[in-house]
Amino acid sequence: MGGRKMARDEKNACGSQDPDDQQPQAQERKLRLILAGRTGVGKSATGNSILGHSLFPSRLAATPVTRSCALGSRSWAGWRVEVTDTPDLFTAQGRHADPDCTERASCYLLSAPGPHALLLVTQLGRFTAQDEEAARGVRELFGAGVLARAVLVFTRREDLEGGSLHDYVRATDNRALRALVAECGGRVCALDNRAEGAERDAQVGELLGLVERLALEHDGAPFTDDVYGLAWARRHARPEDTLRLVATRLVSRGPGRGRRRLEAGGRGGSGRSSSWRGSCYLSCCFSRGGGPDPD
Repeated sequence: MGGRKMARDEKNACGSQDPDDQQPQAQERKLRLILAGRTGVGKSATGNSILGHSLFPSRLAATPVTRSCALGSRSWAGWRVEVTDTPDLFTAQGRHADPDCTERASCYLLSAPGPHALLLVTQLGRFTAQDEEAARGVRELFGAGVLARAVLVFTRREDLEGGSLHDYVRATDNRALRALVAECGGRVCALDNRAEGAERDAQVGELLGLVERLALEHDGAPFTDDVYGLAWARRHARPEDTLRLVATRLVSRGPGRGRRRLEAGGRGGSGRSSSWRGSCYLSCCFSRGGGPDPD
């Protein structure tokens, strides 16, 4: 698959591939996507809808189901679509749970050399203060400019009952939502993540069509920043070392991006910490053959 030359069994070990893939995808262009938003809005379910199969854990639960970043991919209309799912990285509670920025660094490495679109997920009819907080967290992590590459994705499309999403957005009295739509360039889409078959494919096609047009507006170049530059420059290095360096760079940006620097052992715990698990996953999905293609 492009620059990531893995055997098929190695790809499946990462849990990142479309099960219907049968041929090498060397000629496919890349569309890299990051799912962002608060916990409980359906990020992982949205990722599964895009992929066309259930890869990311997704279920109704009182506590967050997604605990770490994960990568999945599929073929679509001549593109290799790569989707990075995220846990709560963007609210204050999520950042508190990631004090050394290891999980945020993992997001950077899995989506290097940068996303073509950020999918900011919210729930139709329930744009809350937490959604606003998550949007602020996205700006804080990637910079305000990233929302020029964002699509606002509403889950629970079925609640429109056949109505127009654009009419819904125009008619809302939620000023924060209207402002966010404007910041995202008016790019909105809605998904019913329970849809199957042709209905699901049509909805996903609408979303990926938006993403494709956005990517082509930028001549296929992804969003990038200094942290992506660091991650990509070190794509041939040991993933655990790169993870540590990227996390340290994020911590050094100041308050809100991490409260303490990494020590040599990661989070400081013994045994197989989440930092260890992240480096093993990245070793499989990032370093073999040099990581994702730069397009």
